[in-house]
Amino acid sequence: SGLPFGSLLGSRDGRRDGDGALEPVPQDRAARAAVPLPVVGGRLHRNAAYVGRGAAASAAGVRQAGVHAEADDVGSADASAISQTAGEKAGAAARAKAQTGIGPHIKIGKKGTILNLWGLWIMTYSVALAIVGWAYLKLRVLLGWVTFGLLKPSAEHCCWIMHTWCKFVLWVGFSAPKVRGLENLPPKDETVLVCANHMSWFDVPSLHGYLGGRKLWSFAKAELVKVPILGTYMRSAEHILISRQSRKSQMESLKNAIATLKKNRDVFIFPEGTRSIDGKLRSFKGGAFTIARKTGCKIVPVTLLGNDLVYPPNALMPVRPGRGLMELVVHPAIDPEGKNDDELMELTRKAIASAIPEEQIA
Repeated sequence: SGLPFGSLLGSRDGRRDGDGALEPVPQDRAARAAVPLPVVGGRLHRNAAYVGRGAAASAAGVRQAGVHAEADDVGSADASAISQTAGEKAGAAARAKAQTGIGPHIKIGKKGTILNLWGLWIMTYSVALAIVGWAYLKLRVLLGWVTFGLLKPSAEHCCWIMHTWCKFVLWVGFSAPKVRGLENLPPKDETVLVCANHMSWFDVPSLHGYLGGRKLWSFAKAELVKVPILGTYMRSAEHILISRQSRKSQMESLKNAIATLKKNRDVFIFPEGTRSIDGKLRSFKGGAFTIARKTGCKIVPVTLLGNDLVYPPNALMPVRPGRGLMELVVHPAIDPEGKNDDELMELTRKAIASAIPEEQIA
């Protein structure tokens, strides 16, 4: 403690070295990302490093590291600029670090898909848990047949099985996301359409397992029903299937989504339409907002952060634990009444982008 604030995070024009002298900071973003991450007490300053959300988040991260900010010689505007600059540098450096250092691994197939020891462990227990759930589901189906439908599992029950599996897989794998903003969720008896950014295969388990205990029905590629075990879940829970190659299938999926919401089932959708390979927020497609307008259901924007660092697009399985990296941010619901599709799209994207570092928005 007692170190000058500038000696840790720098200033608008530079950062202080150990003697308190200012070192210039490069002005273009790529050059700033190469500046070493601040070190506090011999450890990388990760709290302020990863997200890079600006002054409040960066200063809070420093305080958590036990360092007292002393910015008596800097005005509030300068202090904000200092923290913002440090957050951007630290965020870029943290992402670069997280994208390497995955330990011993093999590359599979022509694309060189990565599988390391951590991913092998995740794959082993997640498949084992899926088989247990599948066996239970099959038993319930059999009992339903024997009892003339009395014990047949409902779509809600099948959805609950998937939610339980998702939550347990992330929890056992030390990847339960930090959740903020649950107070923004409408009451559970109010049906909602959840819209989130999409950058990793861990996005679906995060939403299923950690969105305030709400059961969610999702859009899924039609070909997934052919996958053993997973296909059984998808059909039994009556998730919304879509074929990207078929315009007719896309229109049919919109009708199914509207019908699902009218059954008082919450639905989630990724408005970008597909995963972002580089983790950046992409432009939105209009289907989700047409659904919200036609059903009158509120849109709940959700920002997912860090999932691509844990389960990157070039990996067969997660490459590291997600604790401290993954975060789920729930924003205030958007009422579609009196708004057109474009207005709903703009409001939703703005809400999701508000929690994403500027350099991660395309």
